[in-house]
Amino acid sequence: MRKKVNLTIATDIKGKGGISTVLTVYEKFGFFDDNAVKFIATHTNNIIFGNVGAFIFYAFALIRILYCFVFFRIGLVHIHLASRGSYLRKSFIVRFAKFFKAKVIVHLHGAEFRQFYSNECDEAKRKHIRKTFDMADVVIVLSTQWHAWITSIMKEPSRAHVVYNAVPKLSLSRDNVESGNILFLGRLGKRKGVDDLINAFVLVREKVSHAKLLLGGDGDISYYKSFVEQLGLQESVEFLGWVSGDQKLNCLSKADIYTLPSYNEGFPMGVLEAMSAHLPIVASKAGGIPDAITSGEEGVLIDAGDMPALAEALVDLLTDVEKKQHFAERASAKYNNSFSPDVIFPQLGQIYADLLK
Repeated sequence: MRKKVNLTIATDIKGKGGISTVLTVYEKFGFFDDNAVKFIATHTNNIIFGNVGAFIFYAFALIRILYCFVFFRIGLVHIHLASRGSYLRKSFIVRFAKFFKAKVIVHLHGAEFRQFYSNECDEAKRKHIRKTFDMADVVIVLSTQWHAWITSIMKEPSRAHVVYNAVPKLSLSRDNVESGNILFLGRLGKRKGVDDLINAFVLVREKVSHAKLLLGGDGDISYYKSFVEQLGLQESVEFLGWVSGDQKLNCLSKADIYTLPSYNEGFPMGVLEAMSAHLPIVASKAGGIPDAITSGEEGVLIDAGDMPALAEALVDLLTDVEKKQHFAERASAKYNNSFSPDVIFPQLGQIYADLLK
C-alpha cells in the first residue's frame, strides 16, 4: 500500500521573506513531522540564469508533485501563495491538485494581494482568482481584516479561516537594552513606510538627541543611505542589512522600541517577534497589525503615512519609561496567549484533521 502524506507547496524555506519565516517555524516545531508533510518549493531567491532558471526550478517542482501523486496517497495539499508571480505559479497547482481530487488548502500571505486583485487585474483575471479560492476546500488568511475581504469574493465564505502566524518564544534578557534604539526589521521600501520613518526620525531627533534608528533588512539600501545623508542623519541611522539568527536576537535584545509603519501587511512576523521579545511597538494600522496590537494597550498604532503622529508616538515612548514598560509587558502577555506555536499549531492541526476525515 502506498504511504499516505500531505504536501506543503510554497517558496524556498531557506529564502527570505514572511512565508519562508512562517515555514521555518512549522519545520522547527515539528508540525511537518507530526502531520506527515512533504515540502516542495516552487520558487527560490537563490536562482541563477534569471527567468529561465526560475522556470526550470518550477518545472522540476511540478515533476516532484506529480511523482508524489503517483507514488503516495495524498491526503491534502497546503499551498502558500502571495500575489503576482506567486499567484500564477500556485493557481495552476491548485487546479493540478483538484484534478487528482486532493483536498486543498490555499494559505494567503500576500500583503498587497487586494491591490493586485483590484488594480492590476482585469475582470478575466479577477474571475480566475475568485475561481481559485472557490476551488479550495479551505482558505486560510492571516487576520480579521483579510477575512472580511476574502469572504466578500468567495461563493462559500464559511470555507475561510483566520490562522495567525506564529513565532518561537524569545526569552531575551532586557539588561542590554540601549536607550533610544528604534528597531525596524523588513525589506527597505516605500510599502514598509521606510521613507516616512526616516522623515519622522528627523522630528524624533529634535526631541530625543540620543535616539538611534536601526534599519534591518534588504531592499534599496543604497537609495536610503543617500536619503539619510541628505538629511544629515548618517551618525544616527545604522543599516544592518538582512538580519537573521543570532544577529536578529541581538538586535531585539538591544532595542528600546520596535516600529513598522507599513502601508500594506499580511500579518508581520517581525511584530510577533518583538512582542515575544518584550518590546513596545509603534506601528501602522495596516493589514493584520491591529489584530496583534491594540493601540494604547501593547503599543501605539498610527495611520500609515502620518509622519507627525509616528514621530510623536516614538518620542512619547522614548521619554515615558513607565508607559514603555507597560506596553512591553502587555505585548509579551498577548503573544503568549495568542501567537505562540502552542496556540497556533493546534488550530492548524484541527483544520488538517477536519479535512482528512
